[in-house]
Amino acid sequence: MKITGYTGLYGIVANPIKHSFSPMMHNTAFKELNINDVYLAFEVEEDQLKDFIRSVKTLNIKGFNVSMPYKLKIMDYLDDFTKEAKLCQAVNTVKNENGKLTGHISDGKGFYLACLEKKWNIQDKKIVILGAGGASQAIIVELALQGAKEIVVYNRSDKPFIKHLNEKLDCPILLKTLDVEKLKDDLKDTYLLIQTTNVGMSPNIEKCLIPDESFLPEGLKIADIIYNPKETKLLTLAKNKGLDYMNGEGMIVYQGAVSFEYWTGQKMPINSVKRELGME
Repeated sequence: MKITGYTGLYGIVANPIKHSFSPMMHNTAFKELNINDVYLAFEVEEDQLKDFIRSVKTLNIKGFNVSMPYKLKIMDYLDDFTKEAKLCQAVNTVKNENGKLTGHISDGKGFYLACLEKKWNIQDKKIVILGAGGASQAIIVELALQGAKEIVVYNRSDKPFIKHLNEKLDCPILLKTLDVEKLKDDLKDTYLLIQTTNVGMSPNIEKCLIPDESFLPEGLKIADIIYNPKETKLLTLAKNKGLDYMNGEGMIVYQGAVSFEYWTGQKMPINSVKRELGME
């Protein structure tokens, strides 16, 4: 694709952001689909966010992603929000329509689509989630909207947003203090265990919130949203037990695909993007 006077612009704003996979993902998709757009990384300081938003409107940037630490702060500068973004009280995708900026969140839907790729059907199922950070919140919202029967969240501290979500969603969400014996009992009738904390992330790859394989019943499905390393200690336990599992790579690709479709109305060519990222 040649850059011309008609080439549109998308991007991602965060600090730091130069390590992001997003430019490679979206530019691969634009090229594959012959869309005359490009996607860049914008490393912006917090006190420059207002100026960045002004630039989005002035330069007619068609849309942008938002990563840490601005997923909440960016909401102060937007005009409207999707249902998912309102529930999560966070934004990672913004669409510019004639100067009106609408915020969306694609993380939870990205996780759900990764589950569908694995042929995991969470409807009417009990889900247990370790951790209650931003990624966890997006996943909770999406799985509740997709018809999960019950979501149990284990966390070390109280999280007021759980009460807020229980008032807005039909799926009951239970918050429990992280206790390994309670967790072991809960997992006995759980369909899917989702690990959303940074425990096990490089360089601390030997850490794991699950003590041993005896905690993992037959038939349990396990997702760890960490992707570095590709196989955390938790996923090694799952593999040794013969359980179905996935890491965070699928969520990364599919959250990008959700953003891409939100902006362009077209499906991201997932296989081409995975090849470009070395995920196949």
